[in-house]
Amino acid sequence: MPNPIDGFSDPMPFSAAEWSAVPDQPGVYVIYDKDELLYVGMAGRDGRGSLRRRLRDHASGQVVNMFAQYLFFARAQFISPERVTHPMHAKTLCRRYIHEHCQVKWRICASAAEARELETKLKHSHRPALNGTAASAA
Repeated sequence: MPNPIDGFSDPMPFSAAEWSAVPDQPGVYVIYDKDELLYVGMAGRDGRGSLRRRLRDHASGQVVNMFAQYLFFARAQFISPERVTHPMHAKTLCRRYIHEHCQVKWRICASAAEARELETKLKHSHRPALNGTAASAA
């Protein structure tokens, strides 16, 4: 059986992102912390999504998206020796963590349905640390 990660782009570190090289089309992406698969997501749920816009949003560290929320609670908050009490500090820590540790791969999909199917398959087969599937697999 073919590996579902086959057909994805080469890894791109968030710290060296060239956003013009990221497709402005729907698709699926996988985010790694070094070699560990952290998160699987998709762009295009509404039919108008863009991998470029979605990944730029993640790179910002905004704690309004699920990836950054999970990342903050699982890892980024521990960068600071002091308790994080303000959302701007949380965003700064998430952005720093993403830029120092994370890289992304993506794959363009022809439709939102195809992207959703691939996203689901990857979540179940790889159990990424921040998608909530790792804990439920036990």
